[in-house]
Amino acid sequence: MRIGITGATGFIGTHLSTLATQRGHEITTYSRRPRSGPHSLVQPTQTPWALPQPDRPLDVLIHLSGEPVFGLWTNAKRALIDESRGAFTEKLVDHLASWTQPPAALLVASGVGYYGDRTDEILTESSPAGSGFLAEVCIAWETAAQRAKDRLGARVVHFRTGLVLGNEGGALPLMRRAFKFGVGGNLGSGNQWMPWIHIADEIGLILWAAENATLAGPLNLCAPNPVTNADFTRALAATVHRPAFFHAPAFVLKTLLGDLAQEMLLTSQRAVPAAAQAGGYVFQYPDLTPALAHLLAL
Repeated sequence: MRIGITGATGFIGTHLSTLATQRGHEITTYSRRPRSGPHSLVQPTQTPWALPQPDRPLDVLIHLSGEPVFGLWTNAKRALIDESRGAFTEKLVDHLASWTQPPAALLVASGVGYYGDRTDEILTESSPAGSGFLAEVCIAWETAAQRAKDRLGARVVHFRTGLVLGNEGGALPLMRRAFKFGVGGNLGSGNQWMPWIHIADEIGLILWAAENATLAGPLNLCAPNPVTNADFTRALAATVHRPAFFHAPAFVLKTLLGDLAQEMLLTSQRAVPAAAQAGGYVFQYPDLTPALAHLLAL
């Protein structure tokens, strides 16, 4: 299978490119800077959605690139987050329509932010959208990607990703350092649910979706056993053999980080991978403690 990947130099994209190559797929990588490899293409600086068409048609294009959501949510930052997802994907779909042979499938990153703050409600792919900035961003993102079904006749999958745990990127390296210095602890009440996933299952699910021609629509990329923030705190503290007495009250987080704290640190999303489990995907790391033990032993 010939697979194109945007955001190929990022944390998830790098792991995904390696796994797909190991499985015998021909990978075309897209990034804003050159990288080694026979099928490495550079996105135009001014029009990054105008991906160069490869010499051989792609069976699947996996779109992972987007402005990082971490950082202070100034008006400028919010605009970048929004435009790099919904507007970018809309332009990307229009551009792909100009290709001689567009990809047969478009698989696009999204997030569990789609569901908003839902307390203890169990969230599957059929659950309705929530409210808030990230929910609005994800709705626009998925709406833009879904246009590929009509414009290109493409199969479309939306990856609603949770907290990805890995050593080379994401939040785990920062959390690991904090806990090792003894300043780990609950965020807010600690009762909020945290949908998480090991990087091996993140890329495993993405490639599984690429290879499964019958799969379309939303796909929750999270482990089947979500935990609360308090559970996560206890598991990480035990894994690094440090106490976790520190507590960051909600009002302090909101004062320091504003809406970022409310929507990313304090929001509760009890998301489960119903579609993946119904489709037969077998998780390598369904439970948090073994996942952390594996990662932190590396």
